[in-house]
Amino acid sequence: MRDSAPHILVVDDDPAVIEALTAALKATYVVHGAATGKEACAILRAQPIAAIIPDATLGEEHGLDLVERFRVLSRAPILMLTGHGSEELAIRALRAKVDDYLRKPVNLKALRATLSRWVQEHGPLADPVARARRILVEDPERPHSTASLAKDVGLSERHFRRQFRAAYGKTVRRYLTEVRMQRAAALLRETRLGIEQVAHTVGYPSIKNFARSFRRAYGLTPSEFRAHEGSPEVQTSSPAKDA
Repeated sequence: MRDSAPHILVVDDDPAVIEALTAALKATYVVHGAATGKEACAILRAQPIAAIIPDATLGEEHGLDLVERFRVLSRAPILMLTGHGSEELAIRALRAKVDDYLRKPVNLKALRATLSRWVQEHGPLADPVARARRILVEDPERPHSTASLAKDVGLSERHFRRQFRAAYGKTVRRYLTEVRMQRAAALLRETRLGIEQVAHTVGYPSIKNFARSFRRAYGLTPSEFRAHEGSPEVQTSSPAKDA
């Protein structure tokens, strides 16, 4: 193992899971294991962790409840492992700013690909345009602009605009819209949030603008998409209507 290999933290109260992930990742990463939030925080204080892989349930603790504590100690991406998909988990993960989540049993090929992507973009040598893309993916609800992103990554607006388009083949505005629409589709498919709640969650104060953008992206209104995808019935006191 190279001394410069990225360090990964696996947080799981099942020793077999830590052992299995260590065996699967040790050829590329230095893997640290922790069974509790306290152990994980101690490792985050002592090691240059490049990515954190916590289980959603840790005995009496909940992985999502630990996210805020991890964020205080590290800016490393957090890839949550979950045994069962649920509306509650998807909503809590979004609110907690979890970067990604994978379901158990873990598909090792998918885990390696996900880790590679996040570690590369989060690394200290990541280029400014990759960091900007990460900002868009992590916080699509913020009112981003080309100017604000250029300032965040330390480039002139003109240079940043040209670099972003060269890297991703589209403008910042179009890329952000696609990220928001993908997030909205996942929420409509996997949760019981009302249409207006989904719109606000992905950064649209106006439900009319959200519905217009969604229809342009998918050819269906949000309600039609939800019905077509067979999502659970919406549970809200006053369901929002599509524009």
